[in-house]
Amino acid sequence: METKTVEKRLEDEQKFHNEIFENETRKSVGKFYSINKNIHKTYENLIFKNPKEKVFLEYGCGMAEGNRLVKLAKKGAVAHGIDISDFAINHLSQEAKKEGLDIDYKVMNAEEMTFEDNRFDIIYGAGILHHLDLEKSYQSISKKLKKSGEAIFIEPLGHNYLINNFRNKTPDIRTEDEHPLMMEDFKLAKKYFGKVKIQHFFLSTLALPILFKSKSPKFLIDFFDGFDKVIFTVLPFLKKYSWQVVVRFSDPK
Repeated sequence: METKTVEKRLEDEQKFHNEIFENETRKSVGKFYSINKNIHKTYENLIFKNPKEKVFLEYGCGMAEGNRLVKLAKKGAVAHGIDISDFAINHLSQEAKKEGLDIDYKVMNAEEMTFEDNRFDIIYGAGILHHLDLEKSYQSISKKLKKSGEAIFIEPLGHNYLINNFRNKTPDIRTEDEHPLMMEDFKLAKKYFGKVKIQHFFLSTLALPILFKSKSPKFLIDFFDGFDKVIFTVLPFLKKYSWQVVVRFSDPK
């Protein structure tokens, strides 16, 4: 199979995400993503800790689901957002202008960021790293973080056979170049960061979207989330079969 050039891969990613954002393609699998509120709560608790006057970058901001950057700007943070989708960046820039918010949105290649080095206190993103060349991304993130800074991401893992089967059956909602992370990808991160912390989510919880035709009941999501924590504590070798992780990179090298 012919290997894509970097330019072609980035072009395909931009085209795909413009289409996703314009047409809201992923609504068809919304019930699967309805179980992930607790991981986003954990993620946001880390991001929103004392944000005033800190410099933030939303890495792959997309259409800014959750309006996190807007909330940070309103709390006194210095806010930046980048994405490969010009459609998303144009939309977000117009929205920020309407609200009178000073948010710097840019179309940018996340693998080769053009910001000055040692710029950001926090770099964060959800579902972005697995679309990128990880080595280039890790290197770029480590350069742009302050020495005291931290990068915080939600990412999918690629070890669970059932999840991979679902991915294979839904090619229209993903790009051919994306690659859910493997445990060795976190070992690679240690080349660029002194500290890598991983928190795993969703194993038994994955049964809920199969059992319920619409959104799963919150009390069951909370119950199975708690059960998953027990599983990961008692049987840690099962962690790699979780669906998603919150990963934190700090002490950039």
